[in-house]
Amino acid sequence: MRKFQIFSDGACDIGTKNQEKYGIGLVPFYVSLDHETYRKEVVELPLDDYYKVLTEGKCYPKTSLPSVQDYMDAFLPALQADKDIICLTISTTLSSSLQAAMTAKQMLEEDFPEATIHIVDSQQATIGQAILVTEMGRMQQDGKSLAEALAYVEEAKITSRINFLVGDLSYLEAGGRIGKVASISGSILKIKPLITLKNGEIVASGVSRSQHKAFQKILDMTKAYFTETGEDPSDYAMATATTNDWEVLKEFTVSAKEAFPTVDFGEPYQIGATISSHTGPGTSGICFVKKYETIIK
Repeated sequence: MRKFQIFSDGACDIGTKNQEKYGIGLVPFYVSLDHETYRKEVVELPLDDYYKVLTEGKCYPKTSLPSVQDYMDAFLPALQADKDIICLTISTTLSSSLQAAMTAKQMLEEDFPEATIHIVDSQQATIGQAILVTEMGRMQQDGKSLAEALAYVEEAKITSRINFLVGDLSYLEAGGRIGKVASISGSILKIKPLITLKNGEIVASGVSRSQHKAFQKILDMTKAYFTETGEDPSDYAMATATTNDWEVLKEFTVSAKEAFPTVDFGEPYQIGATISSHTGPGTSGICFVKKYETIIK
């Protein structure tokens, strides 16, 4: 069985600990705070610095996807080591990152015709994408094949969900994405919408003025998924996440664990610049993705 390397674009927000634990190759997005100078997220612009700017001064960042050359530079060492590749990208409804990766794949296949390179639309972002990647990392460490990892992610992404409270609606408005969430006039932008990311699409899930009630709605929506589908929550990997509001997330995580006592929650994640540039600071929520053992026996 040929060895393979798992990659993801930087939108997955996997975190350094899990990236190193599972040997994941990351291809970062670029972020600009002044709309002129773009730096690689985390690599050249630490998240602490990024959120400091966002919270201290009103700033609407811009992001740019990894280039074809970025993907080629990332993939090449794995190919030279005689490894196959599987790479997950952020949902194609949110970015053209997949197209850049596909172009890199096509160019590299000319020089490495014996290699298998799979580029997969995760239909997710941030922690949804991260959990898919870490589940594949677990599979690899458990001796599963590239074909099994591919089969897993293609099925698991269909049932994966993120339920979030958007921190600042003005970021969605500035980024031109407010229409995907709700038809809300600028006069009531202080309302914080609830959003769900499923099947690659952002959909409106409600609104709230109270953060406490919003988080309760998020848990109710999550419970409703399992009630409606008849799925067992313990079959899913589940985690909470925030941009930078760790005290709030701590309380929410306690509530989430009480709501789903049979679920072994992973460590909370931090949402990175690629997503928070559209949702603003103060965005928090929950994600759930099927564990690989429930799909690949």
